[in-house]
Amino acid sequence: MPGLVTAVRWEIIILMSGLMVAVAYKLFTGGVTLSGLLTVKGGDDDNTFSPARLQMLLSTLLASMYYLLQVINSPASDSLPDVPTPLVGILGGSHAIYLGGKVQSLQDQLFGKSRRKDDAPK
Repeated sequence: MPGLVTAVRWEIIILMSGLMVAVAYKLFTGGVTLSGLLTVKGGDDDNTFSPARLQMLLSTLLASMYYLLQVINSPASDSLPDVPTPLVGILGGSHAIYLGGKVQSLQDQLFGKSRRKDDAPK
């Protein structure tokens, strides 16, 4: 059975390495473009900087780097370390802030533009 576990482990390493090489190749050859990654999409303020996208990107990168360091420094090689509850809370909160902005934007598009100025509450 240890031979099967070793074979599966190497197969996963080869598969993930191949995916990483394919994504890196597409990034460097222009198949996947990163332009507009941190800008607002759609609406009147198209192509303006989006702080919500930046904070979500940074929190996701920092959380993934933290967990990767936990995996690297883990003494047990037979299992992954537990994900700390505060890390899940921070990541979930970051994504909730981003999605809250999306909901607000959708609400403004649906209800804000259809309301005339004279119909606004006084």
